[in-house]
Amino acid sequence: AALIIGAVLSTTEQRADLGALVCDMEPETITASDPGILENLKLCPALTGDQRDALNAVLLRGDTVYGDPSSWDLQTLQSLGPLVLALNQTTLSFVAEAAREAFGRSIAAMYS
Repeated sequence: AALIIGAVLSTTEQRADLGALVCDMEPETITASDPGILENLKLCPALTGDQRDALNAVLLRGDTVYGDPSSWDLQTLQSLGPLVLALNQTTLSFVAEAAREAFGRSIAAMYS
């Protein structure tokens, strides 16, 4: 079923129509969907642990607009928006230390 739903979610217009409905998606559906589904996941107030795992699996494939985590910089981390809170240690381990540190400083600067 996840593959069928994933195939259905293959166009930008179809993903846009879903909006925050993706917040209730099964992890298997997230991983089977077009990588653009991540933009909809930004609308979710919270993700389950399994959904976070699926999100990281999609990001680790490197076929999203964000590219491979090893190529991420400060701008990429900022572009991830609320999804950055769902990144696990495996995904973060591929991000350059300089980018992670710059991101941390940018967050701290917003609150100082």
